[in-house]
Amino acid sequence: MKAIVVFCDVNDNGKGHPFAWLLKDNFKHCFVAFLTEVGWVEIDYRMGIPLVECMAPPEFDMNKHYEDNGFITVETKQPRNMRFRFNPFRGNIMVANCVGLVKALLGIKSFAITPYQLYKRLKKCQ
Repeated sequence: MKAIVVFCDVNDNGKGHPFAWLLKDNFKHCFVAFLTEVGWVEIDYRMGIPLVECMAPPEFDMNKHYEDNGFITVETKQPRNMRFRFNPFRGNIMVANCVGLVKALLGIKSFAITPYQLYKRLKKCQ
């Protein structure tokens, strides 16, 4: 299944990200959009709970849409029948944040805990 991982700064009504000073500019938040048979579905963990939203029909160019809005994107594929197995020695560290959700949804085994670390991991595997 085709997926787009989107990286951006957080815009939460001026409050700012609590760890903004630790995070790289343009990599303060990430979320994922999947292409399904019925269209693009976006899953975002911005407010501490997963928000699922149907965004556009399948033929819509979501990658261009995100890039036109100033976001950084990485296209990837997620195997349909992937089984996620926890192994503490293979980089399955899951933090309850946006990065942890994206890694769990895509079945990514990595020690990444910040959006920029996840971005570097995705770019390395392309």
